Amino acid sequence: MIRFNPLSLCVLIGLFSVNLSCYAEDVSDNEVTSTATASHTTAETPVDEASTENGIATLVKLLEQLKTSNPELNKQLLEQVEQHQLQILQLQQEKELIALQNELLQEKNRLALSQLTADKERVELENALQVGKQAQILADLNDKKMRLELENAIREQQNKLTFADSELEKTQLATKNALQEEKNKVIELQIALETAQITHETAKMEYEKAKQAAAGDLSDKIAKRDQRELWENQANKLPEYLVDPYVNGELVLSDRRVLLNGPIMPGEAAYVAERISFYNNKTTQYPIFLIIDNCAGGSVMEGVQIIKAMQASTAPVYVVVKSLAASMAAVIVTTAKRSFAYPDAIIIHHQVWSGFMGNLTQQHEQIDMMQEWSRRVMEPVAKKMGLTLDELVKQMYQNNSDGNWRAFADKAVQLKWVDVVIENVRDTSYIKQPQEPQPVPAEVSLFSKYERLDSNGKNYFQLPPLSATDMYHLYNPDNYYRF
Repeated sequence: MIRFNPLSLCVLIGLFSVNLSCYAEDVSDNEVTSTATASHTTAETPVDEASTENGIATLVKLLEQLKTSNPELNKQLLEQVEQHQLQILQLQQEKELIALQNELLQEKNRLALSQLTADKERVELENALQVGKQAQILADLNDKKMRLELENAIREQQNKLTFADSELEKTQLATKNALQEEKNKVIELQIALETAQITHETAKMEYEKAKQAAAGDLSDKIAKRDQRELWENQANKLPEYLVDPYVNGELVLSDRRVLLNGPIMPGEAAYVAERISFYNNKTTQYPIFLIIDNCAGGSVMEGVQIIKAMQASTAPVYVVVKSLAASMAAVIVTTAKRSFAYPDAIIIHHQVWSGFMGNLTQQHEQIDMMQEWSRRVMEPVAKKMGLTLDELVKQMYQNNSDGNWRAFADKAVQLKWVDVVIENVRDTSYIKQPQEPQPVPAEVSLFSKYERLDSNGKNYFQLPPLSATDMYHLYNPDNYYRF
């Protein structure tokens, strides 16, 4: 069933009444009169909901008849209904807009009231804060007043103390002035005394000057002679320092040299290492020379320390053999970074030599230690020669029945024991004339300390005892070195 609200119903009835007059031309007068009378009666007479629905149904039915009988009327009626609905929609939108505007106005009023309340609270807080600040300022002013009063009292006391100190200083100054006057008097007396002494010394000097004037020529001659003698006793030039000291078959030595002679005994490694370090600290540009005139070897521990010091040196350490380098000394020569030797110098390699004491087990232990030292000391020599240690030992006995493999330097070069054979050494380290009598060499002093005479009247060298893990690697064909 189609339902209409009252307003739409009234509009529809009005439209129907207007169009009904047009339709009256096609229907009978009785029907029109009857219908109009019925419509008028219906409009004026109050009806309830049921009668309204019946009337609407009748109107709808009549409207359907009109649509069927008059299409043009139907079209106009629909257009008017649509316009009416559009007007109703606009009115509803205006109503909703007015309702929203009322709500917005109410919200603005609430916000304004809230803002006023907040402003009121803020003003009250600011007033309370201002009151607190004023109270704090008043308290600060009172504190400042009390502090100023205390400072004034302290300043007054300080002024009193200053005045007392000034009086004391004044008294002390007067005392110092009096004391200074007394000191000045003493100084004046001292000056007078010194003046008299100077006058006396001047007169004495004049006398001595006159006395020496006669001998002046002789003194000048003696002084010139002494100066000339001093000049002649010195080379008056510095040693030559060369980066490569081997020039045109000649080896040029500087004063950067360390001597290694006699048996290598405890303390020798420290002696050599200290000098190598010293020359390195001066400069690492030029080589250091280890000079061996005659060394039959010695302690393997000391010898190994010397080798380590040579290898650790930033400046190259070159070994120079002039006469003999045997045993541990030969190992030092062969393992050096670079070695030189006179052609007639002798190099001797052999197995590590030592003597044992103790029970059988102890002697076996000492033999094991000896073999280990032999490996550590002789393997670098064998490696440089391109041999194994066993092959080196075998060749030692092939070349000499007692295992002392001897070779002159020109042959030692072929065996890779020495690098270069030199014909001439120019030593530039001697810049002062050697003094007479000739000083006793260190090795001579050393021999006098350790040399003994046995029961057969034969001299021998008493070797000092070594540590438990050390042993001698020493060339000793005539049993001169003994334990």
